[in-house]
Amino acid sequence: MKFGLFHSVQLPDPARQNQYYRDALEQVLWAEQLGYDSVWMTEHHFSRHGIVSASLTVLGYLAGLTSTIRLATAVTVLPFHNPIQIAEEAATVDLLSNGRLDLGVGRGYQWGEFHKLNIPMDEADRRFQESIDVMTRAWTTEEPFDHRGDFWTFNDMTVLPKPVQEPHPPLWVAAASPGSMDRIAQNGWNLLVGQGLTFDQVGEQVAYFKGAVGEAGQDFDPYTVKVARAMYTAPTHQQARDDAEQPFMWFKTTGDEVGAPPERRGDLLPENYQAYRRRFAAETTFDFDDMSEKVILFGTPDEVAERVERMRKAGVKSIIFFTNYGGIESQKVKDSLELFATEVMPHFQD
Repeated sequence: MKFGLFHSVQLPDPARQNQYYRDALEQVLWAEQLGYDSVWMTEHHFSRHGIVSASLTVLGYLAGLTSTIRLATAVTVLPFHNPIQIAEEAATVDLLSNGRLDLGVGRGYQWGEFHKLNIPMDEADRRFQESIDVMTRAWTTEEPFDHRGDFWTFNDMTVLPKPVQEPHPPLWVAAASPGSMDRIAQNGWNLLVGQGLTFDQVGEQVAYFKGAVGEAGQDFDPYTVKVARAMYTAPTHQQARDDAEQPFMWFKTTGDEVGAPPERRGDLLPENYQAYRRRFAAETTFDFDDMSEKVILFGTPDEVAERVERMRKAGVKSIIFFTNYGGIESQKVKDSLELFATEVMPHFQD
């Protein structure tokens, strides 16, 4: 199996944004030393829920600090960007990293982001598809081209540099519905599975995608599926809970800052998480004990390994770990990554 990082830099304390970024970069460098395969940077805007708003810029910086770990986005929200600019930036990161870029792309789902950018959410799918078409053409066409679409017009276009990987960096698309997975399979893209699905649902999604790839006339490679999962490994079960519960649940609840219309948002700070949880207990679906059993990888090495084994038996060969949530102390994150790498990872080597 392959294991990587899924990084979203949150901002519980606005005065510490520089430190949160430094911590995240140090964790990536430590993960590379420990043998993790990749790091995937999210894209979020306008919220403490995630302050990596320029993921390809961060990856360009990491390209100069790293040598082996693959650098990826999870995901670049295509409706928010000029597709030629993304094609150029992605090619540049691929060049600087000597062909280590994986480009995860998506349509977006945060209501507040679309609202603030004044982009209708019902245009997201068409904007996504047009952007993919433009980017692919920009990477693979040798001669200048024109484009006339619903949202973009380009004249006599030539994009340089070209990516190092041919014909372009691998494309990964976040999806959950059967229709979306069918489209991914038909286009020969790779599948990103979100961190919120239960272990059983992950198995169902992998099985469906495998069938869709077969229907598209292709052989299924299990490494074309990556599953995102929150992870925290500690010497004892109680330490895992004590260290990680409050930061993780803070992350889960702050999604409402931009993900929901104003009437559903909460003014949430780390110190009043428990009060927030009590106040909105009837509305929230985030129950830590239930998620520990069905969704997240929190616990001792043996407990975490048992859940990884469940996913392996369901056909999962690659997992990216969400580890630096909610301002959790960076040294604890690095200790968790090391404990997983030394006590769990060896049991899942191919």
